[in-house]
Amino acid sequence: MIRAKFSPKSGRDLDEIFRYIFADNPDAAERVRRTILNTADFLAQHPELGRRIRNAAERHAQIRWFVVPTFRNYLIFYQPFQETIMVVRVLHATQDWTRFFPASQNPSA
Repeated sequence: MIRAKFSPKSGRDLDEIFRYIFADNPDAAERVRRTILNTADFLAQHPELGRRIRNAAERHAQIRWFVVPTFRNYLIFYQPFQETIMVVRVLHATQDWTRFFPASQNPSA
């Protein structure tokens, strides 16, 4: 099975999500974490499923995003990496993800 790789930032994102939910519901925290990991592994096998970031800056042109099924408040941002994907961030949908992936300065790009 192809497994997704996680950048240090995305690993910290996942840890923060887990700790936040764990404070109120340890079982739910584990379900959310497991679903995010399983979704990332699924994306490693089907990297084309995510959407590209519209008008992304050149350095983010290959990054795609995907909504986590069941826990639709979470978004996985990733890019193809060798024979798998590299998850670069895992963010809550209420976060302004555009500050992490700013638009190109040239709107026609």
